[in-house]
Amino acid sequence: MATLLRALTLLLAFTAAVPAAGDNFVDTVNADFARIPENRRSDLVLLPVLIEMQPPPELLLQRADRAALVLPSGPVWDALETWAAADAQQAVLAALATITEETNPRRAMQFALPYGINGVPTGFIRAGIHAELGDPPTLAGAQLGYMDRFDWMKLLVDIETTRLIEQGQPEDAININLDLAAFARQIADRKLGQEVEWAYETIAAAMRRVRDAVYVDSKGARALSAQFLTDTVESIDVDRGLYRVDRFRLPEGDRQSALQLVERVFDSAGRPDQAIFPAAMAEMAATGRPLRLFGEAGRWAEQVDAHADAAQTRNAISGIYNDWSTRWNSGAFDPIQRTRSAYRSLGQRSEGYGLVTESVPDLGRLFDLRKAIQAETVGTRVALAAHALTVATGAKATSLALLRPRYIDDLGVDPFNPNTDLGNRPEFLYFVPERDDVNGEPHRMNVAPRLRTNFSVLLTDDDFVVYSPGGNGADDRAINVSDNPSDIFGDYLVWPPVLSLTREHLRQTGASE
Repeated sequence: MATLLRALTLLLAFTAAVPAAGDNFVDTVNADFARIPENRRSDLVLLPVLIEMQPPPELLLQRADRAALVLPSGPVWDALETWAAADAQQAVLAALATITEETNPRRAMQFALPYGINGVPTGFIRAGIHAELGDPPTLAGAQLGYMDRFDWMKLLVDIETTRLIEQGQPEDAININLDLAAFARQIADRKLGQEVEWAYETIAAAMRRVRDAVYVDSKGARALSAQFLTDTVESIDVDRGLYRVDRFRLPEGDRQSALQLVERVFDSAGRPDQAIFPAAMAEMAATGRPLRLFGEAGRWAEQVDAHADAAQTRNAISGIYNDWSTRWNSGAFDPIQRTRSAYRSLGQRSEGYGLVTESVPDLGRLFDLRKAIQAETVGTRVALAAHALTVATGAKATSLALLRPRYIDDLGVDPFNPNTDLGNRPEFLYFVPERDDVNGEPHRMNVAPRLRTNFSVLLTDDDFVVYSPGGNGADDRAINVSDNPSDIFGDYLVWPPVLSLTREHLRQTGASE
């Protein structure tokens, strides 16, 4: 009981003692959004329909990976189709198309919802679909009420993709995934790491689903024309458009979040304030988990005396972000990428820097995800161009060079190929099974899909293969493959899509969703 009373006293002291100081950090994070005119704010279009969206069926919420693999012949399909076809969900897809119609980065809409409640429509606040910062506004405790709805929308796009393909509308199925990727690109410009990580993962997933939709059509109705495929390749612009890699920036909001905490929880002498530090850190650590609040208060109370002072803490924050910035702007195979990051190094001696390790997320994952986006976008362009040539001529290219300039303007660079070092531009790897194998036999491929059991497939000259050395940097001739370009297991497979192969394997083995 004494511990609970002490924790409660600390929490009350924090609420009473902390003034509005530090709100300038919120203003700094929101500054870019304040400059966006209302007619270019996608949040004002999308969030009202997300409020009205019906929750996905429970089976999707429990296992989101099922959404892209479900078959119309499966036992759960009727419920999923009914949900996706309902007016509330179709309104979400219509809004998604509207806010991504403009693809020029200079004129495209932006998700400019500010963090906090200032300037936020009251309807968003009542629905809990805003960025709640609490009172006083604290970035480190941000509760992003729209993120769950974003996940619902991703599930909806997957189900709608399958529904449209089943109805003989593969072009629309592909376009809604491009819409989702374009929206995720807007979220990639947000300020907090959790938003940006969602955006990067969503862009990559949408590109995988684009290839999947094309592959399914190639094995079925063959309704997609070479012109449509070529137009789609052009729309995935990696040189001047939304997916130009050097326009992706590290989010700065978490830095401001940590600095705001330093401003609030240290006293005038630069030491952790006994009356404020434990409560503030406990509130942040227990965000979304209120039952942990008292336990966290006690834990942080024990760290007050051992914590670094304000100057040392600020220096640690700056050092982490300066290191990340240097790495972000260096080549993927630059020697600095093989050294331990400042963030990881600090984590090994975190006893005196609990505020930093608790409030600053590890943005190192964004480095891998950014490379994955480059691999997915460039690889999708190459695969669709190769298929367009097949559709147009009835034959498969003997070399990727034959795709230019009619089906693709530039083959791009495989970011996982170690030959990118020293300014080289290695392309994705390509071959046609049987035709290009020395022994002329079908190509056996061992596939390691995400969250699924490994399986093998046999490819003939009905298919072509586009792949990358992937995370291990070694060309294994697509014998062992996965759909994760960072995986050190074999090669990263672009075509045939791992998603398509996995769905077919599940169907053949009677394990389909």
